Amino acid sequence: MSTQEQARALMMRHHHLIKNRQQSMLNRAAAEVGLDESKLPESHSR
Repeated sequence: MSTQEQARALMMRHHHLIKNRQQSMLNRAAAEVGLDESKLPESHSR
């Protein structure tokens, strides 16, 4: 795997981790205010 491929894979993984963390935080916040999780929009690219 080239250095460029490694850098790309690392950035993609980092992006997905951040996206998952944000989704978790959104779901927790929604639960705190009493929103029904089934009514929340789905994350499109999990």
